[in-house]
Amino acid sequence: MSFHDALLHQSAICTQLGSPLYAEIFQAMAADLTNNGVTAQISEHLTIRPQRDAAPLRIAGAIHRLALTGKAPSIARHFPSTGGNPGPTLVDDYLEALAIFRNDIDDGLSRSVQTNEVGRTTMLVTGMSFFAREVGIPATHLREVGSSCGLNLQVDDYFFEANGTSYGNGNALVRFEDSAWGTPRPDIAQCPVLLSRAGCDIAPLDARNENDQFTLLSFVWPDQFDRFARLRNAINNACTSPTYVSPHQKDAAEWIHQQFENISFDEPVLIFHSIVWQYLSRKTKDAFREAVNGRCAQRTAPTGWLRMEPAGPVADLRIDIWEDKRKTHSDQVLADSSYHGIGTRSLIAN
Repeated sequence: MSFHDALLHQSAICTQLGSPLYAEIFQAMAADLTNNGVTAQISEHLTIRPQRDAAPLRIAGAIHRLALTGKAPSIARHFPSTGGNPGPTLVDDYLEALAIFRNDIDDGLSRSVQTNEVGRTTMLVTGMSFFAREVGIPATHLREVGSSCGLNLQVDDYFFEANGTSYGNGNALVRFEDSAWGTPRPDIAQCPVLLSRAGCDIAPLDARNENDQFTLLSFVWPDQFDRFARLRNAINNACTSPTYVSPHQKDAAEWIHQQFENISFDEPVLIFHSIVWQYLSRKTKDAFREAVNGRCAQRTAPTGWLRMEPAGPVADLRIDIWEDKRKTHSDQVLADSSYHGIGTRSLIAN
């Protein structure tokens, strides 16, 4: 996909997912590119894949970061995340910022998108619960690839309630109650205790590092204040939680091999990733599949591979399960949701 088409595609996604501010900005950048403006100059020096590497979102993250840190007040006045409101000069100010902050844009284009969207833990809890019920376990190890900052690994520090069943910390500020779920609501009964948690990422962040905090916040769309507040609460929780661990910097396939080596064959393991697969190389994908299939066929304890990945206008949740060296569930669809996790609904046939 060309950069122009990637901008229009991202604009459409932002419209669909409730960010009219970014929808307008990306539409304007596409027009500016056609008119040989500053966006065309950025396009000429683009060294990443426009769509697959999320170039529009990398640029937007760089500008949002400048607003968050006070370096671009002309943009901050338009962004709800920085106390502003979109005004009539939004597009002109944004295009001007693209020209003024070219070095920051170049830095941003080299930085992978890192939202660490904790809303996706609604899908994680749905999958964890299904896994535990199907194999009859009270606890499991949790391993996440593409873990970003490791905030989803703190799932048991958040609060979830659906169908009269709750899970997690009842006093948590990060909460997923009525508005978090679609219909029919998933069954989150028997969600397991975590024996341990760990994650990896090709460019991991640490929630306790202020610079990394700005990186995470910069990739949240500035007019989606609920997401912004939820992420701030999750970061604050990680900074004080005794169970928080920042992810390892490692290739996903290499890391999962190591994790299997370090966990006993008779202890359950659930592997998870969300909106990650598209960013992995073909080599890593093949090696990861081979590692999971090979290792799980050797394990006696239940093992699950849970993934939340794009399925058209929604993301769906699928699982493979092995028990006693045998695969019992293959690519079973459990649920779907928005790409940010909100609206999770069950797709399990009764």
